[in-house]
Amino acid sequence: DLFRPEGQQPNLVFSFSSEEVRKIKLQKKKEKYRTMQEDKLYDTLLNLPLFLGMSRADLLQIAGHTKFDFQKIEGGETLTEIGAPYHRLLFLLSGEVAVETMADDRGYRIVETIKAPEVFMIERLFGYDQHSPHHYVARNDCSLMSISKKEVLRLANQYEIFHINLLNLISTQAQRSNRRLFKVPPKTLSDSIIRFFENHCLRPAGEKNVHIKMERLAQELNVKRLKVSVALNELETKGLIELHRGRISIPALEKLINR
Repeated sequence: DLFRPEGQQPNLVFSFSSEEVRKIKLQKKKEKYRTMQEDKLYDTLLNLPLFLGMSRADLLQIAGHTKFDFQKIEGGETLTEIGAPYHRLLFLLSGEVAVETMADDRGYRIVETIKAPEVFMIERLFGYDQHSPHHYVARNDCSLMSISKKEVLRLANQYEIFHINLLNLISTQAQRSNRRLFKVPPKTLSDSIIRFFENHCLRPAGEKNVHIKMERLAQELNVKRLKVSVALNELETKGLIELHRGRISIPALEKLINR
């Protein structure tokens, strides 16, 4: 102190106990982990249609303040069954899911494959019937994310882009369903069969398996069974479908539609 220039403050040395150092390191580790998790969730949200067009700042805020539920399931496990209440919006983040849709009298059913990323049954979250019309089963290991209806409404109220994306997805499904009624009538029986497949599938592309007997398909098309058999065999000869006992396999529905 005798040799320190006038007005100069002494050097202050802080010392921490080992317990305090441990707590500081643990806090920094938690903050780093939280940042990594938020960045990972940000990348996940970017791939989902409801969050398209949102800024990084908004997505990071959503990632930090929204209650997301994450789940991993193995191949063969059921996501949801036909008739189950649907009060949470379900997202497929990775993997493939088999979606089964059944006729009201269980006379036939259609199984198709949906790949990630995908949002399921967004139109069933609201409206008169809030139950699942499909049976979802994982084809392989899948990662899922879900948001409660309450959180969906909060996000729609707080973020205009999320609100617009939500309305666009629901409106697009309604418009596609409406246009099906006004398509040009099929000219041949083969066209009628293909139209039946197209109208009863969730997506007009990808692998489909139609579990239906020829007698039932003939009833649906109001034609004789023999004519249906001839038309189906012609499509199989062209490599567009595969016929099995009680099942019609379609490797790629888009190729069948655009044949």
